[in-house]
Amino acid sequence: MTNTWRWTLAGIMLSIPAALWAEGRTFETDILRETFGFDDSTPGTVALADLHQGCPARDCIQSIDRPHFVAAGDADFLADDDLVLAIEVGTDARAYPTRILNYHEIVNDVVGGRPLAVTWCPLCGSGLAFEREFDGQATEFGVSGVLFNSDLVMYDRRTETLWDQVQGRGIVGPLTGSRLQTVPLSVTRWGQWRAAHPATRVLSPETGHDLDYAEDPYERYRQGNGLMFPVSATDDRVGPKTVVFGAFVDGQYIAWTERLLAGERRLEDRLGERALSVTYGEDGAVTVTDPTDGQDFVPIRLFWFAWYAFHPETVLRDVDG
Repeated sequence: MTNTWRWTLAGIMLSIPAALWAEGRTFETDILRETFGFDDSTPGTVALADLHQGCPARDCIQSIDRPHFVAAGDADFLADDDLVLAIEVGTDARAYPTRILNYHEIVNDVVGGRPLAVTWCPLCGSGLAFEREFDGQATEFGVSGVLFNSDLVMYDRRTETLWDQVQGRGIVGPLTGSRLQTVPLSVTRWGQWRAAHPATRVLSPETGHDLDYAEDPYERYRQGNGLMFPVSATDDRVGPKTVVFGAFVDGQYIAWTERLLAGERRLEDRLGERALSVTYGEDGAVTVTDPTDGQDFVPIRLFWFAWYAFHPETVLRDVDG
């Protein structure tokens, strides 16, 4: 598959109304059955019919498996308001521009000596990082070519299990029901992250792929309310592309809108018996902590429609209450 074809796919996706794309796309190869060899007897927590094929082949969106980085001062390809996925493990701070990840979605990296998969779903606005070591052996993750609730479905190249990104859960294949270990990650603006972490390194656009990372194929998608793929549940308390930070707390789900946190910077909340202190840091990082015992809960940043599709029982906090 050529890089030109990958760009054409993004353009086609965004030129077709969402309803027509969801109902009318067809491909010569059935990725689930013909590539992975799955059928209705394959272990899974999600029916194959609920996984929607988004492109003609596995790895049609190619992960970055040998990333290269530059110093913050050499990242002249970024503007201060560019969105980045940012992570710090020990003294190793790294930033991954979404303008690059829009075209690759997964970076298999080693940060602070830990093998990690840094993942981005442009359709859900969701960025998460996971440990990519199972039973003492590191694996790589790739883009499966199918989606669940409009979210990136990854596969690991060792067992070929399918994993949904938002939940970090094995949904079809040998490791069905397993959970990936998440690593705290911020989705923030480059200027904020650089100011707080001047020694950070930045994923270079020299990826080995001939792509124009200055182009944003998802800009129109983010500005509208339409979705490209079916989701299991919807809710209109806020707009579907409203950015929220969601967390799992003592068996319950709660989400705060970004506009609420950006305005408050720090707020005190309560979910059941649990007291919560939510902080929106100067570097854009959001932390959720119980101030009584110091327990931390790792929030994830994503669009409201995606959080609700996976967690319809969630509590929502917004500027109106």
